[in-house]
Amino acid sequence: MFKQGFLGVVLVAVLYLIAGKLALLLAIPPGYATAIWPAAGVALALLLLNGYHLWPGVLLGSFFVNIDLAGFQNEAWGDFYPTLWLPLVISIGASVQAVVGVWLLKRFVGYPFELDTVQSVWRFILYGCGIGCIPGATVGASALWFAGKLAAENYWFNWFTWWVGDGLGVMIFATLMFVFYAQPKEVWRSRSRILPAVLLGATFIIVSLYVTASRWELARQQADFNGRSEQVFQRAQSVIDAHLATLYSVQGLFAASKEVTQADFRVFASGILSRNPGFQAVAWNVRVAGEERQLLESQMSAEMRTPVFITRRADNGELVLQEKSDDYVVIRYIEPLGKNLSALAYDIGSADLPRKALLRAAGTRAPAVTDPIRLVQESGSQQGVVIYLPVYMSSAGGGDALTGYVSGVFRVTDLMGFLLTPDFLHGVSVSVFDAAGGALYRSDHTDPLGRGALFVERRVLRVADQEWLFQTDANQSFLVGTRSVVPWGMLAAGLLFTGLLGMSFLVLTGQKHRSEVVGDELKFMLAQLQETQEHLVEAEKMASLGGLVAGFAHELNTPLGIAITAESTLSADLQRLHEMLPASSEPSVELSELLQRLQEASRIVLANIQRAGSLISSFKQVSVDQATAETRDINLHEYLSDVFVHLSPSYRRSGHEVVLDCPRTISLRTVPGGLAQVVINLLNNSLIHAFSEGEHGRISLTVSQHESGVNLVFSDNGIGMAAEHAKKVFEPFFTTRRGAGGTGLGLHLVYNIVRQQLQGQIKVSTQLGRGMHFDIALPLAINKFVA
Repeated sequence: MFKQGFLGVVLVAVLYLIAGKLALLLAIPPGYATAIWPAAGVALALLLLNGYHLWPGVLLGSFFVNIDLAGFQNEAWGDFYPTLWLPLVISIGASVQAVVGVWLLKRFVGYPFELDTVQSVWRFILYGCGIGCIPGATVGASALWFAGKLAAENYWFNWFTWWVGDGLGVMIFATLMFVFYAQPKEVWRSRSRILPAVLLGATFIIVSLYVTASRWELARQQADFNGRSEQVFQRAQSVIDAHLATLYSVQGLFAASKEVTQADFRVFASGILSRNPGFQAVAWNVRVAGEERQLLESQMSAEMRTPVFITRRADNGELVLQEKSDDYVVIRYIEPLGKNLSALAYDIGSADLPRKALLRAAGTRAPAVTDPIRLVQESGSQQGVVIYLPVYMSSAGGGDALTGYVSGVFRVTDLMGFLLTPDFLHGVSVSVFDAAGGALYRSDHTDPLGRGALFVERRVLRVADQEWLFQTDANQSFLVGTRSVVPWGMLAAGLLFTGLLGMSFLVLTGQKHRSEVVGDELKFMLAQLQETQEHLVEAEKMASLGGLVAGFAHELNTPLGIAITAESTLSADLQRLHEMLPASSEPSVELSELLQRLQEASRIVLANIQRAGSLISSFKQVSVDQATAETRDINLHEYLSDVFVHLSPSYRRSGHEVVLDCPRTISLRTVPGGLAQVVINLLNNSLIHAFSEGEHGRISLTVSQHESGVNLVFSDNGIGMAAEHAKKVFEPFFTTRRGAGGTGLGLHLVYNIVRQQLQGQIKVSTQLGRGMHFDIALPLAINKFVA
């Protein structure tokens, strides 16, 4: 198929890429393996039919099929380039699998193979579809696991799916390619009518069953996921609402009492923190006018027994002394105090994001949450959010005055980690995004963008005055935990079904072809036996006739010899009698006439007896003396040319065209004299019988060589003969010109010489008006002594 190196590699890569992309449409979630992988069968068949040198085509094709695993569509080139190892390793596994599969088939099945026996088909399935497909599944699944794209608990299911998909691909699509391109051609082409239809039908059944089962499975898993996702979301929303309700209790504390000491706040907050561990801290943030700053700092210094000043965060992130201002919102109390001591006396209004939240809370008199910020008490880079709830108290003028804010401080990661433990999530991954789309939390960091997630649900999580996006994904642990045995059963049943069906039809079609071949051989042998029988019957008939003629000739030869001798003596005596008459005496007229009649009668009798003797001599030639035949090697062209040269005077006078067409390279070990006699008799037969008087015809002798001998076709364009006469043409004494001197022995002699001396076969074909055609088949060499 592919004889050119580079072009063959490119074509293999293209075919693998096309087959692989089509198969990925049937990928089993999360999309790393399919129920059937035609590319594996295409790769093995191409390497088996064309040679190992095409393996780079398999590597290239597999690389581009799996290149999406490197994240090319979702990442920048700088992030994508280091991940190219994953599709490269998978492609190496695919090319190794193709090479190993070809080696196993050649080693244990042999190639060319016919796969027409149960044993050979089982070996093909075992080594080509079974053992030969282990490298690709093992390398591919291991690479995905090592790259973190395949959970350990999902490894064996994907390995099994990968292995079965490759095995079915080899079993179906490699066999299809064998039908049209494998050797021996006559065996595989004989399967082209039924085997492709059966294999494609099996593929359709497997794919249909797989799709149906997959839909049932996906619908069931979707329902499970929806229920689990709703539980997770409701838990998150209820816990956040509970923490927010707790802030309202703190708000009530400060709204009901003008004098809440640090000790009072500590006692109240400790109960809240113990019941709501999602809080990083709970704080009371007092609103302070500019002229009251010094008094507040003095009070806080006395409480803490150390100098305390209102601070802000500088551009470099350090806490520095806050500048003078008309108004401050200062963290007055905070619990737990130990790990949040640095936040005490911090001016919340000095930072932009908290100030916006404070203004929203004051304007709506409702909770307001900040965008993700770096907490003032945080030494690391972790971000958090703060919920502010304004506190109003009655003023002397009769209205409400904003006295401060209670706040709940949260690290979103810690809060969600507390809410959504792995035991509760049970294979569901959670991601939380703020209103601007920034990621606040992810429970599964191995697949941060959710690539490959089978199920995704998005809901709105309400946190104070903001709406966060709450996304749940079904990760691989969820798939393993909710997966039933249906996919495994479908894959195993498909492999078993296709294996048995393919084996059955391979054996049946192979045996059918073998029976057809044997039938053709039997028909050919029967035809040969019938032909041999006809030749034997004909030869027996000719031999019997020849023996009869030769016997008559032998029996007639003695009396004819005596008659010739007696007549010769009588003729001589009559001549002496004529001479004894006295020369001087005048015989009587009557005596002279009597003597003359006697001499004339003697001459007539002698001439006819001699003619009968020559006929008897011809009859004796019917039984050819083979013991004296000379066998030697000749160049057939040179020998026949010499024969035609010697015959040229006889046919040139007639005006007929005589043509010899014989290759100059044919050497023959035969009886040259017998061969010359055959040619002479056939030529004379045509010159005498084929043409009307005055007609100029064409006579040809065409010679060709085949594996076991040579064919001589002697033909003329004369009058031919009727079919009923052609059946008798080799019989003794048969002639169409009995009154023109023909004895009917020429073709009978030709027949005997060809069959006995030359050990060949001769056939005749003719029709009236279409000439005679003699087809003579001779061996290239005969024995020295002809039997």
